[in-house]
Amino acid sequence: MHFGSTFFRTPMSNGVMKEDISSAMVQPASSQVSSKHDQESSWISASQNGNTRAFNRLVLKWESRVYNLALRMLQHPDEAAEATQEVFLSAYKSIRRFRRDAKFSTWLYRIALNHCISRARRRPQGAHFSLDDGREGATQADRLRASDSQEGELLRAENRQRVRGALAFLPPEQRAVVELKFFQEMTFDDIAAVLGVPLSTIKSRLYAALDSLKVRLGART
Repeated sequence: MHFGSTFFRTPMSNGVMKEDISSAMVQPASSQVSSKHDQESSWISASQNGNTRAFNRLVLKWESRVYNLALRMLQHPDEAAEATQEVFLSAYKSIRRFRRDAKFSTWLYRIALNHCISRARRRPQGAHFSLDDGREGATQADRLRASDSQEGELLRAENRQRVRGALAFLPPEQRAVVELKFFQEMTFDDIAAVLGVPLSTIKSRLYAALDSLKVRLGART
């Protein structure tokens, strides 16, 4: 997939060239960028003005995180790669509507999760996928970093393959909350902002998801 002379690709996609970022030119800056935040902000501004190479810089920064999110949500490497392409295409088309008073990560994760949830809902009822340990994306998908809570200890202590398999049986909305809480390490307030639902709904989805995981993993309460 390309915009003008630039390309964006997903970590698992085949036959799509990665842009040579050394030759990518974004809008000139009056001084050296002082921080990563300022750098990203300049790429966003340039992207909103139609600079596809600046948008490609955003893709290169965020593609691995979006891909791994899609991998955990969809549980299938090829589908996750395809979804990641579609997420960035959607982001490119709507970048001009991004409000600068919001976090770019919140906006991008909202697009990604809504897209993954829609894909998961279109699957035939009862259809589940499992990750192939031999694929590159499985390494990141293995890591459930949680707080020192009973639920976090459950997710850390259980066999990784079993945890991934159990996640596949959660409803997409619950899986999205688990993704943001334990993989992205977001607060409840940030999760509510990403998903656009009340805080009470976020908490109830998380607790329901953890109860389901305990049952499926055979954990004792």
